[in-house]
Amino acid sequence: MAKQHFRYSASILKTGQLLGGLGALLTFMLGSLFLLELPNLSEMDLAQIYKDDYGNVHFDLQILVIVALIGALVAAANRKVKVSLDSETVSIKIPKLTGLGLMGLTTGEHRIPLHTIRKIELTPVTGFRNMAQAIQQSRLSLITDSKTYLLQPYNFLRVGAPDHRLGLAGAFGKPKARVEAIISEAPLVRALSEAAGEARVASTPVDRTGPLAKHFNLLKHRGMLIELVLLSGMGLYALTDYLVLTNYLILGDLPIWPFVSMGLLAGALGIRLGRGAPGPERLGVAAMLCIVAIAATYPGIQRYTLIASPEPVPIAYEMVEAAYFQNSSYPAIDQRDSNIREYWDSLQAGTDFSFSIHKPVLGFAMVDMSPVYEKSRAFYRAGGQ
Repeated sequence: MAKQHFRYSASILKTGQLLGGLGALLTFMLGSLFLLELPNLSEMDLAQIYKDDYGNVHFDLQILVIVALIGALVAAANRKVKVSLDSETVSIKIPKLTGLGLMGLTTGEHRIPLHTIRKIELTPVTGFRNMAQAIQQSRLSLITDSKTYLLQPYNFLRVGAPDHRLGLAGAFGKPKARVEAIISEAPLVRALSEAAGEARVASTPVDRTGPLAKHFNLLKHRGMLIELVLLSGMGLYALTDYLVLTNYLILGDLPIWPFVSMGLLAGALGIRLGRGAPGPERLGVAAMLCIVAIAATYPGIQRYTLIASPEPVPIAYEMVEAAYFQNSSYPAIDQRDSNIREYWDSLQAGTDFSFSIHKPVLGFAMVDMSPVYEKSRAFYRAGGQ
């Protein structure tokens, strides 16, 4: 038997169809831009696209770059996923950086002698609205005496053979009766069935109408219960401290690393605590924990700044125009959209106004607006509006 090699693809769409869809989307976006009345490119400062008024790269773009880098690393790791099959062994190489382990799939490097495989089991999934979801959730199990190896049956392409994957129309069709037949004919499944010899080949369809179709009780899983407590605690803190800190304004750009660090830490903790729970619930609750942790980081870093710099310092700002203030050592304070605009309009442009500033600890300063609001209330009580 000649050695066969299989490479992994995260998509179940044919390459041409996938590139065609992406090309159509890009064409639509570019066409939309040309329909707009854009300024003359020779007169436009390109730095304005990615920098703010203070010359710093926009926070959104920094997040986008991080996400793109993570995506590139995962894509590079996916290219290293390989399964090889000869007359004696199955070799599996799946780097952990692919993230497939988060879905409960086998990762790492393994050599499995064919004579140790006792059963090859397909688990086609139905109950989803389209074929793509059903196929991605289906599983191929290689069961030996000591271990079970779990793979995605349809995502492995045989090297040197035609692309067996679906087109756009097939991927979004109704999967009710076709999933089992489609994954049974996948190249890796057929090759293993022919090479496994005495191993039994079985198919056990699973109907899953949603992540909670099996009615898994989160409260009966200790780790998931801890996650729910953490979710409630961090959510309550985020809401409470956010409301308490409404009288403070942030000056400067927020640092990215606290948000990224908390998100990664919470996600890893959620995956760890969810061990033993079904995959959808484990990933879903971990994702929520990650999101809530990132949300709680926003008031958290403000609270840390107030703890590390408890005493505000009065800093004189010049009002260069109504409700817009500048200082040579601190970022500008823009109150032109505030709800006390009449109070600001009562002040003379060019005069100095003192703000209470908590000095930077994590790269941004904070303005205590309570004294300002007290002055504005006195102004309105005196009939200044």
